[in-house]
Amino acid sequence: MGKESMNKDIANLIVQIARIRNVDVTYVCETLRASIVAGLKRRYGSDTEADAEISPDTGDIRVFLAKNVVQQVTAPGREISVAEAQASSPGAQAGDVVRVELPLDELGRIAIRKASDELVLKLREAERSKLYDEFCKKKGEIVTGTIQKIGRDEVIVNLGLIEAVLPTREQLKADHYRQGLPIKAYVHRVEKTGIGPRVFLTRTHPEFLRKLLTREVPEIKEGIVEIKGIARSPGFRSKVAVTSRDEKVDPVGACVGYRKSRIENIIKELSGEKIDIVQWSKDQQVFISRSLGPAKVSEVLKEGDTYIVIVPDAEFSIAIGKKGQNVWLASLLAGVKIEVLKETDYRNRVIMSKAAAVGLSALGLDEALQGRLQAANVINAFDLLNTTPEELARITELAPEAIEPLKQHVRDAVWRGGEPRVEFRSPAPVAPPPEVPTPEASLTETPTAEASAVPQGTAPEASPSTDAEA
Repeated sequence: MGKESMNKDIANLIVQIARIRNVDVTYVCETLRASIVAGLKRRYGSDTEADAEISPDTGDIRVFLAKNVVQQVTAPGREISVAEAQASSPGAQAGDVVRVELPLDELGRIAIRKASDELVLKLREAERSKLYDEFCKKKGEIVTGTIQKIGRDEVIVNLGLIEAVLPTREQLKADHYRQGLPIKAYVHRVEKTGIGPRVFLTRTHPEFLRKLLTREVPEIKEGIVEIKGIARSPGFRSKVAVTSRDEKVDPVGACVGYRKSRIENIIKELSGEKIDIVQWSKDQQVFISRSLGPAKVSEVLKEGDTYIVIVPDAEFSIAIGKKGQNVWLASLLAGVKIEVLKETDYRNRVIMSKAAAVGLSALGLDEALQGRLQAANVINAFDLLNTTPEELARITELAPEAIEPLKQHVRDAVWRGGEPRVEFRSPAPVAPPPEVPTPEASLTETPTAEASAVPQGTAPEASPSTDAEA
């Protein structure tokens, strides 16, 4: 009766452990069996051939040892006498191997307790391995958890069976966390530790944005729209290159959604991060031009391994972006080095690169001006443009205000390939303004009306009074 009661308790215990640990009953029995066998080998020697049978229904445990039949027993754990062997196996002879069942009492209570402890340890290890495998499958996916603890360097997120870590560097600057609130994050890394799997989350990884887009845009999930690349400055701005495998589907419109509903949901999840959806193109120059949006691009040129992007002067700050963020993201998205230039700067750059090959005779300067420049060893447009305004004014004998018009005339001529439309002539010297006499000078030096009316070299006629005196 006592044995039946013990077996029933063992059966209940096996079922309870299986339910608590969320494992199969068969696995619990197998683990317990392995623990009992290990205990027998510790007791009788590592070379002992031991076995155990456990019934999950009845809880009945039977333990067996494989023993050699000998005339004289020297190792009880491995040997049995002929007489003892024939009691269970009548035909047993010396040299045979028989399977002998041991009573549980012979195992001892300590051995059974140790086997039970090993069972718990192994089940815990199995549980950890199962969790590790489960979250390894979730690596690269979005999970939803509950904020459990907000620390200085990390936020602890409860994922149900396990607690995950969201480090500060993986959080968005605009994120606001509060205990108990739900949170979405991307499973970035899973590590196996002695106390179970350690899951690391991120909200800054570019793949987090990719997964959000896949969830929100059915065309991406169905494979109609393909994401070709993502460049992200977490919490501030992202650029996503998309293309469509169906000519009838606009990839940008599909991602943005009706009245921007789809993209707004993602922006809200990313705490206000701006997202530019860019249509991908095989033509690298076209793609770069689109990547620099919202700035308008005039031209894209390739110089070596760098792409020179020319934009209107008014669009330059937009193309560069705050702290260079827009051009950096465009460069990252296109995978090339990009340099942005204003139209005026690019024009001056081209002019200076061509100026050395344009002589003075091709600039449309008058002969006198050209002669002064040549006398000062200024022989081409490059020399002229690199001469300081003060020095150029001295060489050309032009007024200081005429120097910049001269240089602009030269720039225009070089830009047009050394074919000026008009000739540049030295401005005529301006006559100085007449001096205004002071009041004293008017009283003492100004001639009378009659005297000023007399032509020079003509003596005035004598007055009648003078004749009478004569």
